[in-house]
Amino acid sequence: MVGYVDMITSVSLLFLYVLTSNFAFAKTFDTKLSDVIMVVVSQPNPYHAGRARELQLDLKDQIKGLGTNKPTVYLTHKKWPNKMGLWTIFPLLEKLQETSSVTKWVLVCEEETRVDLGKLQTFLQQYDPLEDWFIGHGLEDKEATIIHHFAPPNKLKFPDFAAGFILSFPLINRMLSRWPDEENFRADFTIDPKHELASYILMDDVKLTHAPELCLAEQGDHCVSYIKQKFPQCGEAIPDDDLFVAVKTCEKFHTERVPVVLDTWAKETGHIEFYSETADSSIPTIDLGVPNTERGHCGKTIALMKRAVTEEHIRDRKWLLVADDDTLINIPRLRQLLACYDASSPVALGERYGYQVAKGQGYEYITGGGGMVFSMPMVRRLVDQCTCPQNDSPDDMILGMCLRRLNIPITHVPYLHQARPDDYSDGFLSRHIPVSFHKHWNCDPRAVYRLLKSYDGVESRGDHSKQTHVEL
Repeated sequence: MVGYVDMITSVSLLFLYVLTSNFAFAKTFDTKLSDVIMVVVSQPNPYHAGRARELQLDLKDQIKGLGTNKPTVYLTHKKWPNKMGLWTIFPLLEKLQETSSVTKWVLVCEEETRVDLGKLQTFLQQYDPLEDWFIGHGLEDKEATIIHHFAPPNKLKFPDFAAGFILSFPLINRMLSRWPDEENFRADFTIDPKHELASYILMDDVKLTHAPELCLAEQGDHCVSYIKQKFPQCGEAIPDDDLFVAVKTCEKFHTERVPVVLDTWAKETGHIEFYSETADSSIPTIDLGVPNTERGHCGKTIALMKRAVTEEHIRDRKWLLVADDDTLINIPRLRQLLACYDASSPVALGERYGYQVAKGQGYEYITGGGGMVFSMPMVRRLVDQCTCPQNDSPDDMILGMCLRRLNIPITHVPYLHQARPDDYSDGFLSRHIPVSFHKHWNCDPRAVYRLLKSYDGVESRGDHSKQTHVEL
């Protein structure tokens, strides 16, 4: 009889546990759209500002009829036009903390993000806004990579910003209570802000909550957000005659790297020159009168820019691409990209890095390996205003300092890449079409070039890397 009673008691307790568990699972929180600040990390360049404005108008159409239940929407280049480094997120969070005392959630996204506001409100109601939440579409490394300082792979999920990511305000306040944490977090260089943000938040023992509802692909029924386009569509590509290509090399790479360029992407343009410290008629290369340096190459870069604005066959072109001899470029795709920009204004395009910008100071710069692209008016400004402290000063950083003094912002494009395909997560590469990759080490560069030519997503990635790892 006792055994029977114990069994009934156990069954009752199990039934009660199931009921309470289901109740907890079904619990929702009273979150409204008015509890949300949406921040679009936007840029002042007219093309990018226009894309951000298109997102803003899409949100306004959804907001019609919502009354007071609507999110606050900011475009960073409009709301805080003079604040440095908002794209690194940390200075942005400081500004948001100043502007709001009642907001529960912050959703940060990019100009190509599209958000379904009705689904967003329903999605957020499953999370307690009084707790620490970091929510996004999780990416992760498959191997240790240079862009993440060779952090152990598969140890950290980080969000794709273009799908949007969400922070609760308690977490923001906790983050900022110790920012910057000089002893435990490297904040001098910003290379990949999504990875660096996740690394900092993990110091508070908060991991990214992966949300597939924040989508990388085109819009689906389950998607709270999605990415509008994989590559800009701005009409016909610029003519080949509008683009001049300058490749930096040196004598020791005349037989190693230069042949790869000549066999691959150099064939895609009729206007290309190779600059070295040694004139080699077999390539040919041009001696700029600047000795080779092991690193930096500022003297060589400024010299080739001076040549570009003085030589008759170059100066009337509209765009200058400065590339390394181990850069791999899809020139037709670059010409398609440049159709989005005004070559008559000073424009500097590339993959944006930053020095001290996470602290709201310092300067941004185009990292050189992925290719630096300048309109000719921009080249003339740089030649007039820029000098190299030394020939081996870092050219990309010196140019960034010059642009900062000229008050001309870097225009970041997510299609030019400082590293190899294997240095980026599959998810990140799946959501856009690349224009360039960089580095010949530990890979077959011709295979990477073939990948670049045929790229339509991660499914196109071939066996282009060796399995061994080489430290830099």
